[in-house]
Amino acid sequence: MLAKASRRMSQKSVFASTGELQRFQVKIVSPRPIDEIVGRLTVRAEVVTERPSGVSAVDFFIDGRLLFSDVEAPYELLWNPGSFAEHLIEVRAYGPGRQMVSDSLRTSFETPASRLGGYSARVERVEMHVRIEGDEQLPASPAMPDFHVYENGFKQPVVSVEPVADLPLAVGLLIDHSESMLDRLETALDAAAAFVDGLLRHPNDKVFVLGFADVPIVFQEFTNDSERLADSISLIDDGDYTALYDSIVAASRKFDGIDGRRAAILLTDGADSGSDHTFREAVVAAQRADVALYPVGVELSPRFVRERWILRELAEQTGGRIFSFGQRTDPKEIYEAIEEDLRSQFRISYAPIIPGGGGEWRELEIRIRGTDGHERQVRTRPGYFAQ
Repeated sequence: MLAKASRRMSQKSVFASTGELQRFQVKIVSPRPIDEIVGRLTVRAEVVTERPSGVSAVDFFIDGRLLFSDVEAPYELLWNPGSFAEHLIEVRAYGPGRQMVSDSLRTSFETPASRLGGYSARVERVEMHVRIEGDEQLPASPAMPDFHVYENGFKQPVVSVEPVADLPLAVGLLIDHSESMLDRLETALDAAAAFVDGLLRHPNDKVFVLGFADVPIVFQEFTNDSERLADSISLIDDGDYTALYDSIVAASRKFDGIDGRRAAILLTDGADSGSDHTFREAVVAAQRADVALYPVGVELSPRFVRERWILRELAEQTGGRIFSFGQRTDPKEIYEAIEEDLRSQFRISYAPIIPGGGGEWRELEIRIRGTDGHERQVRTRPGYFAQ
């Protein structure tokens, strides 16, 4: 979905105790009029004032209903639009003397497939990879009736189900070597080398190495040669800023024309500082390439709540999984878990009951029942763009 918006902004000038006129304004900075909205997104507002301490609260309204009130910067609301309907986003900021200013954004949705990046599929047949979570009793041979596929809430006819244990892996190894990772870079590089040795278990498996600091740099193209991969990792040196989102976009493009189960492992602290692309654009790029993201937070402190949220969202919105890595962590445990996660999935194919598709976003839901009749939890990508 491409969000187009019409904006209505109010601002006021208030007198400070000195008698000088001061500007007081609030602006919605995300989503932008050109942003694509896929699943959950962050509505972000900025307040322009000469007295930041004078801002008492910023309220977030969706379609006239107050959803959240934020009392400190950054002023943000995590929101799931849920449907393709038009929505009115409004923020109100309260300043000195309960002065109120507002900004609003009315979103409408268009879907030119050439503009949107997201996993796209021809509507005659849609494929997805599904992971059944947990250690519960599962069907020994999951036949078609066990899987139930829903697209935008409507049940779809399943055409085929097959395990992907023998499907080749195509993996991007993304290594953060920015300044914020300086004291953890050696740990990250050691983990990366161990991952390479652990992931190349089949002749057709292949890995590429991309390092990112100020900009993403490909140190090694796709290869099955573990020595070449190890050599490329040894060339990575410390850098400055953290172009995390740019690296995901660049890595996603590397999978064009590549067969196999696609995944990208991110060794990072989760802090982006300097990307040209946004978080949303990074997610959509991975969705377009059908790449599952596996963020590995390297020695990430529990107090880094925002960074953990970013890494968790990257995983959840692409069908991947988040991990944590510390000095006492055995990298073997992580890469074995990632490999097991990728090789223990099922590939489901279905024929959408709604024909056509002009690039619109379609939400997916998969349900499965075990032999005991209970519904199981599954993990997959949240949707696709129908062309």
